[in-house]
Order: sequence, then C-alpha cells, then structure tokens
Amino acid sequence: RQEKMTTTLTIPTLKTERLTLRAPRITDFDVFDAFMASERTKYVGGPYTTERARARAFGHAAGMWMLRGYGNFVMCLDDDAPLGMLGPWHPLEWPEAEFGWALWDPAAEGHGYVTEAMRTIIPWGFEAMGIETAVSYVDAPNTASAAVAKRLGATFDPVATQALNADGAFFHDPDGHEVQVWRHQEGALV
Repeated sequence: RQEKMTTTLTIPTLKTERLTLRAPRITDFDVFDAFMASERTKYVGGPYTTERARARAFGHAAGMWMLRGYGNFVMCLDDDAPLGMLGPWHPLEWPEAEFGWALWDPAAEGHGYVTEAMRTIIPWGFEAMGIETAVSYVDAPNTASAAVAKRLGATFDPVATQALNADGAFFHDPDGHEVQVWRHQEGALV
C-alpha cells in the first residue's frame, strides 16, 4: 500500500508602498505566456516559440518554491494584475543563487517597480537562502538591468564574469554578448 505524502509550503506575501509580491498563480499564466513569446525575453533566453516551452518555464518558476523553499514572486499593483516576476532564483544547475527580475508588461517600465520590489525582496531572500552573497546575471547590452543592479548596491564582478563566459558552457548568448555578473552582498542594499 502506498502512503500519501502531504507537503505544506508557506509562501509569504510581501508588500511595498505600491506593490504586492505574492506566489505565482495559474491565473498569471496568460500574461506570462504572452511575455515569454515576445521579443522582450531576449535577455532571458527567449522568445520561447511553443506554448509547451512557456508552460514548462512557468512550472519551473513556481516549482522553485518547492525545491528550494524560496523563489520568484509575482509583482502586482493593487488590482492584482501581474506586472512581472522577480526574486531569488537558483535552478539546480546554476553555480550560485541569483536575484533576478523581468517585467512582463512594457507599460510597467520606468516606474521604479523593480527597484522598489527588490529592496523588499533582497533582505528577505538573504535570510530565506541562508547566504551572504548572490548575483544578478545581466546580458551586457541590457543596460537597464545593470542600472537596477547598481541602484540596489550590487557591484560588477569581473572575475566571476570572466569565469562565467570563459567557455560558454553555462550561458550561451546567440548574439555573442557577454553575460555580466553583478554581485549583491548581504547588508549592501542601498
């Protein structure tokens, strides 16, 4: 006879002045799906050309909570419409944990939402992950993300950047762009 397994996982809801940061929901998939099929994903491995690939990516994001005990939050305004996904991210094959972000809707750009959200998520993330340093991986041409990393107190890590790009085994940018490593230190958030 097979025993039933019961798993309880508590995913917190974090708040900022303007934002709610909550667990991914199946109702977020349509907005995520449209984003992942778009050219806006050029810095996160996309666009993803099949719904199957996009659904697997969504499941991967939600499943990170189960595997690691932390993961990406969905960022919403008061109306609960999802604007993007951001937070700690550490797929099994990655060399270290990342603080990452992606705005799904271009209309959400330029409002400071990512910086505001990450200022709440980063301290929570360091505690949840039990580490003192994490990275943000940023494609060299993605100057907007590099600017966010700087605003959050991250510093460019040339040694880790060189190691990451040395053989192209970890990240391969089809356009040949270098992936930069921006280093976050616990307590360095500005």
